[in-house]
Amino acid sequence: MAKLKTDDNSLNLSIEALGKSLGAAQIGFSDLSVLPENKRMGYNHGITVIIRLSDGILNQIEAEPTQTYFSHYRSVNRLIDLITLRIILFLEELGYPSVAIPASQSVSDPDDAFTGAFQHKTGAVLSGLGWIGRSALFIHPSYGPRVRMGTVLTNAPIQAGNPVTQSACGFCRACVTACPAMAIEGRLWEPGLARNELYDAFSCSNHMKEAYQHIGRGAVCGLCMVACPVGQNNALAKL
Repeated sequence: MAKLKTDDNSLNLSIEALGKSLGAAQIGFSDLSVLPENKRMGYNHGITVIIRLSDGILNQIEAEPTQTYFSHYRSVNRLIDLITLRIILFLEELGYPSVAIPASQSVSDPDDAFTGAFQHKTGAVLSGLGWIGRSALFIHPSYGPRVRMGTVLTNAPIQAGNPVTQSACGFCRACVTACPAMAIEGRLWEPGLARNELYDAFSCSNHMKEAYQHIGRGAVCGLCMVACPVGQNNALAKL
């Protein structure tokens, strides 16, 4: 099929409609050309898929994560991977080869054992969907960190949003206090700040392996996420 040539918003709307029909809460569009080429696999645009995590399940987390949350986390990751797959198939039908970045996958990197092929939160911030919290988690203005994300890299002619360039965490330190591994440094995010300036991924990972073996292999914590007042207030308002 011939490539779509457009300078309007029609392709964005088509992608958004497809994503939401499959369960996405929001779709964002970013200009990745501001990043080094090797960090974006040579693609110029990003499409961010946001899925809301279940407030009912997250509200059960108190002193430690639950087995229900562990299962939910994995189920949402599978859903995200399905949505990003459907989006790249749609784009490739239009003549635009694209890459879907898995929702949760670490890649071999001698400089960072806890990194993915592309940082979902980078695309989300460049899309204008939110900012990075003190916890190094992405913070959505309505859902807080109670989200999971996936990314599609493409050169399709999408219209990019306006990047977020400032944290809205203010003086809040709820995530810092909640972290059982004491892995969160407490700094306020700003563009270009390295992840290790915000939190210690190694300490976080070690704590989860040692403390939550009884929940399941690869269990995730989530205590800093549920402590965030942004998503917490939104969830409790509906009770």
